Amino acid sequence: MFGSLAEKLFGQSRYSRYALIISLFQAFIVTLLESLILAVHTRAVNEIPNIPNLMPVFAQGRSLTIYHVISIISQFFQLAICTDAIYHQNTIQLIALSIFIFCCFGFSCIQLYQSAGGIFDVLKQDHLPKDAIPFEIAVIVMMFGFSLCFAYLGYKLYQEFGWTIYKKIGADMEMRDRYKMYQIFIVLLKFNIFFIFGFSVQFLSLLVILNDKGEILQHIIFSLVTSIVVIVVGYWGVQSEKKILMYIFMIGCLVGEGYLIWRLVEVTQNDNNKYIGAKIWISFFLYVCLVLTLVTFIISIRCLRNFDKGLIYHFSRGTNITSQVNGGDGFIGNNRAYSLETVNRHTQRWSID
Repeated sequence: MFGSLAEKLFGQSRYSRYALIISLFQAFIVTLLESLILAVHTRAVNEIPNIPNLMPVFAQGRSLTIYHVISIISQFFQLAICTDAIYHQNTIQLIALSIFIFCCFGFSCIQLYQSAGGIFDVLKQDHLPKDAIPFEIAVIVMMFGFSLCFAYLGYKLYQEFGWTIYKKIGADMEMRDRYKMYQIFIVLLKFNIFFIFGFSVQFLSLLVILNDKGEILQHIIFSLVTSIVVIVVGYWGVQSEKKILMYIFMIGCLVGEGYLIWRLVEVTQNDNNKYIGAKIWISFFLYVCLVLTLVTFIISIRCLRNFDKGLIYHFSRGTNITSQVNGGDGFIGNNRAYSLETVNRHTQRWSID
């Protein structure tokens, strides 16, 4: 089992190996640097005098530590996305991964801006942020290099994995377009999970600081748990091509949009100190979640229209569907014939999930 997994991940091409190694190295080195920054930042916040005039500054400093945690989580997320993309030879996911890593580079630049100024200027204690600046500059340099590497490797792997789609789907352009919509939908679900989780981590940590137990429970039930259930239903629905599940998913998207808009209005129009130091980034994550949910809803409609047109048979890997035509090289379903091999019988068999 592990041998075949390693062979599929590392044995396909040198570019696959390079991508996995760089992704693993990025996750390790950036996590280490971000942990050092987090330690320095936490120590600095704890040194803020406990006096009433500086309590808003302390609350702001506590909220800013969450972004270092999110940055660390993002590194494990990109590693998981990279591994999954190579294992399933998903070209759309590789493109999304390259964009995501470039966004992480931008996020690291913003972190440096926050350290060089922000809450510590209020205290006039320059030694507090200065301790973390060398680590943050190192993160920026590393992330810039990683973004360039993945842009190049993503392009090379896009060329290689294009043959996989051709060998599995064939030359039918309509079928390939259906498969592309399916891939985009699955990738959007994965990034929805990350950004919803990122928003929830920020929001829940803020509620913990404020000791608002009632709103904590409300957010967990109506946002986090519901979002996960809706995403699972959407994934299950597109995999099995069950329309009722997709309808439930689309209703969930509309309800989620309403909840996110409500939260966004609350954050932007709140004039007290509830969101001090966190308003900009919570608003940013809310905007991203809104756009992602809307785009996912639109793509889900496209995927729903592609149901019962033959794409589901390409997801099957067992012999119960194949071996019915030409000794196992194709299948017939609902009077629609599809070829699983577009070349001769000795061509390597490719599979997708």
